[in-house]
Amino acid sequence: MTKYKKLLTAMLLSAIILSASGCEISENVPAINSSSESSSMAEESSLPEEPAIEEPVVEEPLPEPVFVLSSNEVQRGSYLMIRAENIDLSGFSFTDFLGYNREFIATEGGWLCFVPVKMDTEPGSFELSFASEGFEFSETITVTDREINTQYLTVAPSTLEETLEDEAVRAAFDKFFQKYRWYETGVKFWEGEFVLPLGDYVYKETTPYGTFRTFSNGNTEWHNATDMAAKGGTPVYATNSGVILFADYLGLTGNTVIINHGFGVLSWHYHLKELDVSTGETVEKGDLIGKVGTTGLSTGNHLHFGITVGGMFVDPMQMVGAEPEIDFWKESEE
Repeated sequence: MTKYKKLLTAMLLSAIILSASGCEISENVPAINSSSESSSMAEESSLPEEPAIEEPVVEEPLPEPVFVLSSNEVQRGSYLMIRAENIDLSGFSFTDFLGYNREFIATEGGWLCFVPVKMDTEPGSFELSFASEGFEFSETITVTDREINTQYLTVAPSTLEETLEDEAVRAAFDKFFQKYRWYETGVKFWEGEFVLPLGDYVYKETTPYGTFRTFSNGNTEWHNATDMAAKGGTPVYATNSGVILFADYLGLTGNTVIINHGFGVLSWHYHLKELDVSTGETVEKGDLIGKVGTTGLSTGNHLHFGITVGGMFVDPMQMVGAEPEIDFWKESEE
């Protein structure tokens, strides 16, 4: 082999070796990288997701029911109140210490109950208590005495025959009284203090509330209102705002007007000469409702003015110049 042939052969062998070596690199390197990435992604996608950790919910304890009493002492012929909070008392009722059924009225984020004490209640200590699922209440109540007046009233025999001694007349009044005495609405109509129903007109108080009266025929009663003697025809005004619950004639009380002031507070007006309102009419404090007269069981021109709270007649003159302090519980919180 000549010198040139040997050189050519060496160059060809080098080229073949380099070519073979370059092909292996270019084929193997990309294949290895692609396989590794695909395997890693597959392994990651097949891993299960870890569940989220939920924080435990801590429930706030429900507030305890709260009952607040307006007073532990009440004069006979007056009333006390109970305020309840943090509880639903709809449909709940209880028997008070005088044996009467009582219910609560929903008002301003709570509940209110009037507990009146009628005039013939003997002074002393009483237990006011009630209970239901989740709550109970018990307080000792002291009923205090008040001055008692007595009166002997002479009534014409003809008037007695037509009123007190007429069983039909008395039965009609009893039915009427039982129908309206318990009337209660969950809406308060009165505004501010109650005023005198005779306004600035001159009158004489002939029979105060709570007088023990004896009639000339021997009948007796606790007088449950205040009698105001005045000239016949003297205007009679609404002692406070409300709705006329009754305006008509009754044999025992003559021309009669009852005003519903809301929350179980009613005002009663007897023996009127004439009526200036109708049942269902809305009146404002000071509106004319009738005129002083002497109809029914009466011995002269006067207004028989009474107020019931929770179905019981209380002293109306304690209400005049004031109003039920239904926000008493706010003062106890201060």
